[in-house]
Amino acid sequence: MKKGFSLLELIFVILIIGIILSQSIYRNNLSKIQLAKNQIMLHLKYARYVSMIDNKYNYKNNKWFKKRWSLKFMNCQSSIGGVYYVLYNDLDSNGAVKKEETLRDPLTNNYIYSFQCVKDDLYDKSKFVLLTKEYGITRVEVSCNKTSTIGQITFGIDGKIYARNGEKESDYEIKELCTIKLFDKNSKLETIKIYPNTGYIEG
Repeated sequence: MKKGFSLLELIFVILIIGIILSQSIYRNNLSKIQLAKNQIMLHLKYARYVSMIDNKYNYKNNKWFKKRWSLKFMNCQSSIGGVYYVLYNDLDSNGAVKKEETLRDPLTNNYIYSFQCVKDDLYDKSKFVLLTKEYGITRVEVSCNKTSTIGQITFGIDGKIYARNGEKESDYEIKELCTIKLFDKNSKLETIKIYPNTGYIEG
């Protein structure tokens, strides 16, 4: 009986090790561009979730919608080169992105933010937003872009999505499938899809 129990224990341990190894191998087999896509999708879903529980509506402020949560892609400083993104809301409605207006990554507690990819000594910003430096992404194309930068996805509490914040709540609502295309130096392509009306995200 003791021998049989030990055998079951051994099988169980082997099974657990097998699962851990398979997950590790799967992750190691993912290319950097696939890891970048997964990271962006995670942050997009996080923004969508936060938007649905953080109602920014304020009838006393006719520009309340500027405070909705957005994921925005931008170019790094020209001397650095590359692309990055931030996850923020425009609390003071002036259009500029400040670190204090960005969400913190729930896994690392770092700000989902960078200032034009410039490095500093605070080490409180997520390195994963630096798409070129961390993942080798050379270009991002957002099909529903209505900004002067690469593109922006803004989430409403009702599930609707917007290409940017306008003078009225209904301005720039995305009513067709929006795609985010990532390219690396080898011209590999990964695509993220965001659906209108619900803000559903898939890769």
